[in-house]
Amino acid sequence: MDFIGIILFISYFLNFVFIVFILFFEQTDSARRFSWLIAITFIPIGGIVLYMFFSGNFLLRYKRLEKSIRHTDEIFSAFERQLDADADSLIEKNDPYFNRHMPLLKLNKNYARSSLGFSGTVHVFTSGEETYKSLFAEIEKAKVSIYLSYFIIRNDKTGKKLISILARKAREGVDVRLLYDHIGSFFTSGALFIPLKKAGGEVHKFFPVTIIAPYALNYRNHRKIVVIDHSTGYFGGINIGDEYANCSPKQRFLWRDTHIRVTNSAAVLLEKSFLSDWYSSKYKTKQEIKPEPPGSNPCGLRTENIPLPPVSCTAVPMQIVTSGPNDIKNDEIRDALIFMISTAKKSVHIETPYFTPDPAFFSILKIAALSGLDVKIIVPRDWDKFYVKLAAMPYISELTKNGIKFYHYKGFIHSKMFVIDGEISTIGSTNIDTRSFSLHFELNAFFYSKEFGKISEEIFIRDLENSIPADPDAFRKTPVLKKALCNFFRLFAPLM
Repeated sequence: MDFIGIILFISYFLNFVFIVFILFFEQTDSARRFSWLIAITFIPIGGIVLYMFFSGNFLLRYKRLEKSIRHTDEIFSAFERQLDADADSLIEKNDPYFNRHMPLLKLNKNYARSSLGFSGTVHVFTSGEETYKSLFAEIEKAKVSIYLSYFIIRNDKTGKKLISILARKAREGVDVRLLYDHIGSFFTSGALFIPLKKAGGEVHKFFPVTIIAPYALNYRNHRKIVVIDHSTGYFGGINIGDEYANCSPKQRFLWRDTHIRVTNSAAVLLEKSFLSDWYSSKYKTKQEIKPEPPGSNPCGLRTENIPLPPVSCTAVPMQIVTSGPNDIKNDEIRDALIFMISTAKKSVHIETPYFTPDPAFFSILKIAALSGLDVKIIVPRDWDKFYVKLAAMPYISELTKNGIKFYHYKGFIHSKMFVIDGEISTIGSTNIDTRSFSLHFELNAFFYSKEFGKISEEIFIRDLENSIPADPDAFRKTPVLKKALCNFFRLFAPLM
């Protein structure tokens, strides 16, 4: 056998081994398994490489993740026991609204281990411009600590301004910790963070990809968290970059997003999520983690001269729910979203930048529409990824036939928001795709407030007014070659 023959034999053998593994040992759903079988069959060796990098079965940092989660649980255990006691007293009041949504609260508590927190005030930002004004002003006023975690930090005007402020606060003695995702910020030069490091701030990459650990490529931290002085928190869909504030010279479309500011125990629960990620990135498996007392608030809330948006709500109970590939058999946020839809009585209103739902999510949307609910979904008109748009078109076409009304926002809507019956909502970082549901580290807040549900519904209606109804026959009218391309990309939707 010549050299080429040996290579071919090894290729076919490896392909056979991986096909057998996927058929008999892969534990994910049939759609994803089928997609991988196609990839490995038609792309010899290359399909295997893709599978090893992107399947979600090669997370090699379980021990470090589990240790960091265990330590943060220990640190916050007394704090959460008090929250649980407060929740029990709230439940005993027998409020009709709370009783109606009690099953969702219990699901998140039992499944995602999420305690019910409380925010004295919730402010809603609907643009990067107003988010940065408030966030940067509040960071300027920090006295004790600033913790930040972002998927993307650009080396542009916005990114440089943030680092400049953080460096100044670090020189003042404020405890500054910045965590950023290695792949999300892959094209951001490390030089951006040098002033902060020199000033005494700490900067770490989340799951850095190296030759030794290339499989980390697939497991990205998509959460966006800021916690200031243990008392104020920010989260949602907005990263750090000029495009989020619609001021990038390369801007191709209007960027519309949603971000949230919370206070009190809700901010402390955000801090718990941050520290869990921080420890997993900073410490080696065998290192000890220094405990930190949660919930200390030595300087109170300082809102004077901070440009907060007029859209706000007071006294909001809420749960911070996280999910990630460290718990591969559970999709906590996805399942909570599915449960929310299943309990709807009148309406399901959704904003999402990407739409390639898995079979379970597709089915619950279809069932909701066929049962007579008002199901409306806003997606972008101007998508930032052409292949995701093509993959989404068949899903949109099929669900439109079943009564779901889709709308295209005039620009790129990056908001991730669900509003059920106009009275309960969730906002966070989770997209409607398999990558968000199962492979990314995500965070969503579930708000148990009729007033906040109304505010969320008003935001949705406002976005609806700036959207164009989707043509129900758009996919049918699509040229044959483009339709074929859509169906091709749909095959790989579970991998996107």
